[in-house]
Formats: sequence, structure tokens, C-alpha cells
Amino acid sequence: MAKNEPVKQHYIPRSYLKNFGVEGKKGNYFVDAYRLEDDLLLEQISTKSICFEKNLYTIPNAEIDRKYDLEHHYAEHVDSEFPKIYKLLTDESIKVLTPEQKRQILYVCLSLYFRTPRFLNHQNAFTDQILDRMLLYANEKGDVKFTFEEEKHEFNIKDIDKVRYEFKERNRVKFLVQHLEKWKEFVDFKYDCTINVHRINDKNAPLITCDNPVSIRGMKTTRFEGLFNPNSVITLPLDTRYYLEIFPNNIADGQTRIHRMVHDRDYVFTTNAIIQSNAEKLIIGKPGTIERHFEIQSSYEEGDNGEQFVEKAKYKLEQMQKFTELFEKTGLTSDETVTQLKKMLNHKYFKNEDQLILMKRLLIATGHWNRNSK
Repeated sequence: MAKNEPVKQHYIPRSYLKNFGVEGKKGNYFVDAYRLEDDLLLEQISTKSICFEKNLYTIPNAEIDRKYDLEHHYAEHVDSEFPKIYKLLTDESIKVLTPEQKRQILYVCLSLYFRTPRFLNHQNAFTDQILDRMLLYANEKGDVKFTFEEEKHEFNIKDIDKVRYEFKERNRVKFLVQHLEKWKEFVDFKYDCTINVHRINDKNAPLITCDNPVSIRGMKTTRFEGLFNPNSVITLPLDTRYYLEIFPNNIADGQTRIHRMVHDRDYVFTTNAIIQSNAEKLIIGKPGTIERHFEIQSSYEEGDNGEQFVEKAKYKLEQMQKFTELFEKTGLTSDETVTQLKKMLNHKYFKNEDQLILMKRLLIATGHWNRNSK
């Protein structure tokens, strides 16, 4: 095989996975991976060995020098770009992006959603179900005739393996075309979004990732409600400490500012739970972090801890919703908004909320904090 024939094609870039690994010899990175199907923890495995499929992006029936165009595109415009995007998002001195940087962040990060083979795998599983069912209707000679997606099909059961292959190749071609179209369309759709980056302040509560790390879910329901639903929030863990959040379109600001926030172990518990539920086959993390994830999960499942977490989460959500409503209705400097901010900062659940402290400093600097004495 020629060196320029990259048949082993990663759908989650190694340049992303390395942020959840440790460096070994010759620049290789190693991660722990928890295999969901058999509850097996694989320790210290190379990022070369996970999140890939052979010929996933290889274009069939193309000229020999064009077969790998899509894989080369990912290598050049996504995989090699991710370290630059990662630096923009995790460098806390960077407060404002250029329009080009914002678009590139969306293009690169959202690719991790569209390029994974889960859509293709689901379609292939559906195809297998259809073919298995049709085999039951073969005539005495073993001939099968049926119509699927407005196309007539006819074959003999002895050729079923060939038929399965042909169906799955058609599925793959459709996947190659459609995921590129949807990806570009979605980047355009989300461009006016608000970008938040959350930093975890608890070193003993690391973030994990998985083989399907981008989550798209309703802001209130936490369920997938359609790709172009304006109420959806998009999240992606960037490493063990930083987490990207793309806010829904209905509260987008169109700006290129990065809103930076700080969170505690409670946030890690809920965030890692989302990652685990989103995983197709693998949960991935730095050595030791997956065990830590399960330890934290177990601790929250204990009666008293669970009740306290629910109480805290409920209170914080209610107070933040009230603050947001006042902010949007009357502005940050109004008496009502400042009073609500003071109430929150005086409560133990909000003591270390850096974003609220920054708002307080801004109000002090502009003379609005002391003016309101409530």
C-alpha cells in the first residue's frame, strides 16, 4: 500500500484525543478507554488505536489520486487546525475573537459531531433489519423482490452478502455527501451564537470525553430536539479542565467575545454524565480519570449527597434564571438586577462564582454597586 493511501481514518482527531492523554515516546499519546459493551477499562492505549474506521471517508469509484480527498481535507482543515482552536479557547487572556476565528472554531469543533460514523452505523443497522425481513419472503427458488426508498431490488438469497455490501456502500456515499452539506449549513446557522468556555476549579474532578464528544440538546429538556432547533445548546469537553459551550440561537449575541466562567465539582458531575450518555462505544480520559469519574458518580448517588446536590442545583438554577430575566429586562445596572446579584453573592452556593464576582467588580468600577444599598 502506498504511503499516501490513508485507509485508517480517525473520526475523532488524535489532535483532540491527546488533550485527554499523556505523552509517550516519539510524540505518541496514551489514554484510558472504558468499553461500554463489556464494562472493560483499557489502560494506557495509544490514540492511534481508537476512534477510527478503515476507509470511512474513502470516495468510491473516484480516480486513484482523488479517493482520499475527504480524508486529506480533514487532516489539513480540521485535525491540524484543532491545536490552534484549542489554544484560542483555553488561553484565558484571549477575550475577543476575530470573525474568522469564530467561524473556524465552529467549523472545527462541530466537525466532531458530523464526521462520526454513528449516523452511518444506525443506517446500516436499519438496512440489515430490512434485508433480514425480506429474506423471510423469498420464493421457493430463493429469489427476493422488494421496493425500498422508491427503488426496486431483486436478488437471490445466496447473494445476500454481496447485496448487504452494496447497500452499505450506498449508505456510505450518502453519508459522505450529506454530512458535508449539513456540517456547512449548521456552521452558518450557528455563527451568531454566544461562545462560553468553562474552567473547572477542582483538580480532583477531571472532565472526561468519549467517541461522540459533541452533545446537542435542548436547553431545558436536556434531550436532542432536532439539529436546527433554536433552543439547543452544544457542548464539547476540550480537556480535563476546560469545556466549550455554544449557547442557543434564541439567546445569541452575534459577538465574537468569549465568555469565560468557572465551575466546581457539581458541574463536572453533570457534565461527565452527559458525556457518558452520549458515548457510542468508549468513554475516554487521562489515566486515572475514568475511575475518578465513577467515584464521583457513586458519591452523588448516596442519599444525603444526592439530596444536597439536587437542592443546590435547584436553588442556583432558580436564582440564575431570575437574575437573567432581570438583566434582560432592566439591564445590569438597574437596582433590581444589582439587588439580585448581591443576594446571590451573599449565599454559600454562589461564593466562588467568578463570573458573578467579575460583574460585581464592573459595577463597583462604574459606581453602581454602592449606590444600591439593599
